Amino acid sequence: MMKTVSIGKWLGYIFRAAGILGLLTFALYTQAAGDINAQCQRCHSDSDIHAVTPDKSGAKLLITDESYQDSVHAKVPCVACHQSVNGNAGFEALPHVQTTVASNSCESCHGLIQHKITDAYKKSVHATKIDQGKFTCESCHDAHTMQAGIITQPTAQQITASNAMCTDCHTRPTVYKTLSGGKKVTEQDLTHQSLPNPPLHLSSLRCIDCHASSQDTTLHNIAPAKESLTCKQCHSEESLLIQRQNFTPVEQNLAGSLLNQGLFDDKALQDKLNALGGIPAEKQIQWVKGTLFTNSYMIGANGDIRWDKTIITLTGGLFLLLFGHGLIRLVTASKRRSLTAAMSWHKTYLYTLPVRVWHWLNALCFILLLVSGVGMHFAQGELATWVDLHNFVGIALCIIWLMFILINLLGNGHHYIIRISGLLGRIYRQTRYYLYGIFTGAEHPEHPTANNKFNPLQQLGYVAVMYLVVPLLIVTGLLMLYSDYTPATLFGLPGKLVVAYTHYGLAAISLLFLLVHLYLCTTGDSLSALFKGMVDGYHRYKSKGDKH
Repeated sequence: MMKTVSIGKWLGYIFRAAGILGLLTFALYTQAAGDINAQCQRCHSDSDIHAVTPDKSGAKLLITDESYQDSVHAKVPCVACHQSVNGNAGFEALPHVQTTVASNSCESCHGLIQHKITDAYKKSVHATKIDQGKFTCESCHDAHTMQAGIITQPTAQQITASNAMCTDCHTRPTVYKTLSGGKKVTEQDLTHQSLPNPPLHLSSLRCIDCHASSQDTTLHNIAPAKESLTCKQCHSEESLLIQRQNFTPVEQNLAGSLLNQGLFDDKALQDKLNALGGIPAEKQIQWVKGTLFTNSYMIGANGDIRWDKTIITLTGGLFLLLFGHGLIRLVTASKRRSLTAAMSWHKTYLYTLPVRVWHWLNALCFILLLVSGVGMHFAQGELATWVDLHNFVGIALCIIWLMFILINLLGNGHHYIIRISGLLGRIYRQTRYYLYGIFTGAEHPEHPTANNKFNPLQQLGYVAVMYLVVPLLIVTGLLMLYSDYTPATLFGLPGKLVVAYTHYGLAAISLLFLLVHLYLCTTGDSLSALFKGMVDGYHRYKSKGDKH
């Protein structure tokens, strides 16, 4: 009886055979490339190589073995791009005379394999504004030393190398004048003074990150300077840089890119990949999915919609509670007025001039920081203006907080010392007053005095804010401003993101505190009584007895 073989098995045999044939072909091709290139490198890797004709005196003839082996074309034979007029033997003659056919151009390969790049280049200012033939791929890229570009997270070395390609033309007066149609190098703003913190931008970004068209993930469609990116196109949750994080992953991470797609037995394939050593398959998948902000923070682009929704919900809920509380006070106001009609106003001097000056400066800083922080976080309006304002006011807050500490050391600090004895009972009475007694006209459980200006809830709130929240705000803000001092990891998590989210959370707490504080300032014996006290220093209240 003849044994039959299923079509699936036949296809399996064919695919395996094709795979083996492909591997053998590639191995032979690589070996051949190495042998052929060795002939060229005998001269071109020699540091003494020089041109034999004046017209080639500026040509880059030295190509070290190390730089070529690190390039993307390391496995490509030299003769794949360079052919002599008389065939390969013609290279023995000096100087070399090469053919100028289209097969020698970058586009002969990249136009097929990476056509998106060539299509993008054809739309760029380099292709449309410069005369044909004056600017080519080789004007920026050295095919012998070109390394694989990392779109999502370039290293400092890659940023420097990428920017050097641009500045090589844009800082050479004669070359730039020729390519730009007569413009002078000095007509450009190469220092980018319009940016907030130009050195940080220039050291952290490639020129192409901002000057490539906002719809171009290949970074080859260079737009005119006047059409370069706005702040919001990078500093927002839908930014261009975030879109680019899903662009082609680096070569060594391609091994896991097809996992979790329903195409393979993923677990078996992961085990095989992990058995080979190197980066675990799971981490390769994570990279392919994009991890642009692994340990970095970019204003406006690192927001988490869940955090935003939570904070907005808490703020809205608190506002409604305060509004409802105020509405009940308004309804019961006539009853309270009848109870206090026979009482007279009294004044006690409680708030010294230094305290009042610090208070208003601190309040101004809080408001400006919250407003500018919202503008930055949601990338609204002129982001650079918000950044400059936030940084300036943040530094001012550091000085004002030190002023607060100094004032307390000189005599005001005893108001912030919490008396533990009877604290729970005092908290209960104060809470009951705010939730019930304030509507019925009940007497305040604790009146401010020269020895104790705050009720227990105020004291706990002020101590928490001024001795915990504000110092942490200052520390995290300074670490974001001077990010080089931020630890790489904190609590096992990326340090910069931990600092950024902590700062954001503290800012939200500050906002909630400010809302409560402003509302409670209206709970005196008149709506303006407590506000006036922080202007002239006198605490105003009604009580029975002679008028002071």
